Amino acid sequence: MNICVFCASSSRLAPEFVECARSLGAWIGKRGHTLVWGGCNVGLMDVVGRSARDAGARTIAIIPEFLVARGLAFEPCTERVVTRDMAERKAGFRQRADAFVALPGGVGTWEEVLEVIALRKLAQLAAPIVIANVKGYYDPLLELVRQSIAEGFSTPDVARLYAVAADAPGIAACLEQPLVQTARLDLGPVG
Repeated sequence: MNICVFCASSSRLAPEFVECARSLGAWIGKRGHTLVWGGCNVGLMDVVGRSARDAGARTIAIIPEFLVARGLAFEPCTERVVTRDMAERKAGFRQRADAFVALPGGVGTWEEVLEVIALRKLAQLAAPIVIANVKGYYDPLLELVRQSIAEGFSTPDVARLYAVAADAPGIAACLEQPLVQTARLDLGPVG
């Protein structure tokens, strides 16, 4: 399975976040999966990349040329795809991934995971999505989903578009027993 991992480029993180990235990368390699990710040599991107590679995973880095020019490319990857921009990078993730995992991250990670959730809602993507709610990091996002449903902005099925796990073993469990694929969702409000 090609597992796309969205995650932080920050290195100023609590050890629980680092450990989750390390454990997830190691699991990807030990299970014979492929890591598809942003391919930077900083933060959780570096941790998950090194752990996956060290555990024998094939690693596909998809990175825009402006980040390569800044010296941020993860060097020991199996394959590097250099894109013109972030939009092309995200398209590359979607083309290569069989599943998506959102580790804790900032604005870029939020944008990436919300885009795949929206595409799944619109029946344009069928891959499982797992939100890694390490230390309750994504609690505010999950509350926003609940509020969106309660206020009528989203239909209740939106909460079935992804799974939530608290740690790397939970992420692995979600990926080993993929989410039930909903062939036809009630598209209701698109927003």
